Amino acid sequence: MREDVGTVDQLSFQAPFLPVAFGGSPAGCMGSIYSINTPASCIPAGSTSNPNALPNAGTLDPTFVPCLAVFQGFVVNGSNPAVPTNDTTQTPVYGSATGSACPGPLLSTNIFGLQVPRHFVVPSTQQWNLTMQRSLGRQWVLEVGYVGTHAVHLRETRDSLQSQRASVANPVKINSPFCNPNPCQITTNTFSNAVARSLAQGINGYAGFQLFANDAYSHYHSLQSSLTRRWGAGYFQAAYTFSKSTDATSTGNTAFNTAFNDESTLNASRGLSDFDRTHRFVVSYRYDLPIFRDTTGAKAALLKDWALSGITIFQSGTPFSVTDSGAGTGFLGAGFTPGTLSGSLASGSTLASALTTGSIQSRVNNGYLNVNAFTPAPLLYPAQCDPINNPNFCTTDFGNLGRNTFRGPHQQNWDFSLIKNFKLTERQSMRFTTDFFNIWNHANFANPASTDVENPSGFGRIVSTVGTPRLIQLSLRYAF
Repeated sequence: MREDVGTVDQLSFQAPFLPVAFGGSPAGCMGSIYSINTPASCIPAGSTSNPNALPNAGTLDPTFVPCLAVFQGFVVNGSNPAVPTNDTTQTPVYGSATGSACPGPLLSTNIFGLQVPRHFVVPSTQQWNLTMQRSLGRQWVLEVGYVGTHAVHLRETRDSLQSQRASVANPVKINSPFCNPNPCQITTNTFSNAVARSLAQGINGYAGFQLFANDAYSHYHSLQSSLTRRWGAGYFQAAYTFSKSTDATSTGNTAFNTAFNDESTLNASRGLSDFDRTHRFVVSYRYDLPIFRDTTGAKAALLKDWALSGITIFQSGTPFSVTDSGAGTGFLGAGFTPGTLSGSLASGSTLASALTTGSIQSRVNNGYLNVNAFTPAPLLYPAQCDPINNPNFCTTDFGNLGRNTFRGPHQQNWDFSLIKNFKLTERQSMRFTTDFFNIWNHANFANPASTDVENPSGFGRIVSTVGTPRLIQLSLRYAF
């Protein structure tokens, strides 16, 4: 299916601007929540107009057209009236551009920008395989093969204009007549100067921009083998797959960012696919029982023509990430993309020591992850950070863990069927089947529910299962 600027997510991006409402509404005002002319009683406290007001459909209302914001220097944090300063750790000021760069009243730093490529390249997949088959005699067949897949132009969402990392060696420079000297050189990554460090001046890359891109990719490599036997009374097959699937994102979700950590590139996003399973072993079979073949009468009706079948699966668990919702605040706004910021290993800890040991039952009871092996994201300026008196320097760096570096519990499932065939006449028959899904009622545990190091309560604990409990299904089939 082709995706282009007119069909992405069934939203119309053909218009140059897409107004979106985020705010709430006072009780009893749902009928005018999006109206420009909402009654005064429906304007939220603290606002002079309806913050959810949207233009009429099919029109380009000048009220909702942005104006390019132009940098106009720095002012002292919290000063009123504003006090200009040459201190680039303080708050940047933006004013309106002139002429054609300012067709509307909304400053571009005060809006949330969504960028969609004018031409979405169709995703493409290449597949290749090499399989060898060998007959082992007595109807046994062995197959061993390599299967690979590579996909490009997959969907991903990120803030490609996030705040740049500034340092004395690599300052962020802003050319402006309001700089003295010119250019202004930002050498620290504070909360206040974050917007000024956006990759594109005049755009809020810190917490007000998303790129809907199609530059993600995936790789899959696998060794696939099977041992099969078929004969008149049934079949048997055992299949084993040893594989690795990696990608830059496992979802095409556009509502939330999918890139990990530094979103200016996809470098930190590559990791195991969300659905990757290193090992998967599957046995399937059917066998017509040879008992009482020559029996007749009522005894035959009860004891003849029974069959067994089933599928048994053993497989690795799926990967998951340990995150830190408080990480990266020097470059991405706090809470802007909490699910894609990785956590950090504590000093002296390893990926192995971050996992608890013992039986799966004890790990479910006591925690799947070792909470002491992790630590919150490092402060960029620990010596200058004072949460009470100087929070401006309390920005954090990204975590040191990658995406999907841990793996959940392995899983197994046994399905079994007992079948009884009844031959009624030459052209009529009945089949009664009893299906047992998860016959042993084995619990397969899910990945830990909470893996955010900022929330130690419940961190790394498994609280749910996947799959179904034992189910028994009875069916009767009549054929004629």
